[in-house]
Amino acid sequence: MTGRTRDARISTLLALLSQHGELQVRSLPTILRVSGATVRRDLAVMEEKGLIRRSYGKIAASRRGAELPVSLRRSQNTEAKRRIGALASSLIPKRPLTIALSGGSTVGFVASSLAGRPDLTVVTNGLDTATSLMARQVVSVVVTGGTARPLSNDLVGRAAEETLRAYQFDFAIVGADGISPNAGFTRHSARGAEIDRIMLEQARHKIVVADSSKLGRVYQAKIADVDSIHTLITDSHADTNMVASLRKGGVNTTLVVIPTAAKSNRIRFP
Repeated sequence: MTGRTRDARISTLLALLSQHGELQVRSLPTILRVSGATVRRDLAVMEEKGLIRRSYGKIAASRRGAELPVSLRRSQNTEAKRRIGALASSLIPKRPLTIALSGGSTVGFVASSLAGRPDLTVVTNGLDTATSLMARQVVSVVVTGGTARPLSNDLVGRAAEETLRAYQFDFAIVGADGISPNAGFTRHSARGAEIDRIMLEQARHKIVVADSSKLGRVYQAKIADVDSIHTLITDSHADTNMVASLRKGGVNTTLVVIPTAAKSNRIRFP
């Protein structure tokens, strides 16, 4: 783990807390292969963000299933997300199109893969998504109005909704926090889910991108039912029974292959 960024170290600690419930602070320098001073700084950041509770030389997650800042989510399962993004972008035909992209770490990889496409107009509520698209100054980018959500760096609210309803999209690509054959596609945030729902409703072809850690999770805010989505792109670490159920429910589920080494380093957040 030498050389990992703070966000990657925090992601690792959250994954370990989800497995073990609590960790001894004295063991963390060895686990992370950093100094005690670095661990203390990391824990101070985690405590400030409300991610952990500290007591008697131990740490525990503040709340299982809580939404994490997008900066931390970017360091989770990055190889899977990169490949998902590349595959999703390859499904967009090479001709002038108008597409919608949501915010989120996985959609960010889609945006990076599309950044060299001069034939696209992309409408997004994701501030990070917009930044990725504009990196090569080629794609025509429209950013919705709205109120920024700090956890996700995306825009929500009436202004964002009105911008999206003014368009008819050839494709909409959104992420999801939870995917279930029965509950459908869900998110932590009701306001974020409403934006995703409008994007999908305004699109001819509807795509959800999510790494396999999202399968089997259910959150309070519904984006869409399984049978209303044309394509789900996830990775080959996905549970085979879950994938079969999703396909039976009507969604075309495509898996990208993740190398064995990348699988062994996957992180699952609490």
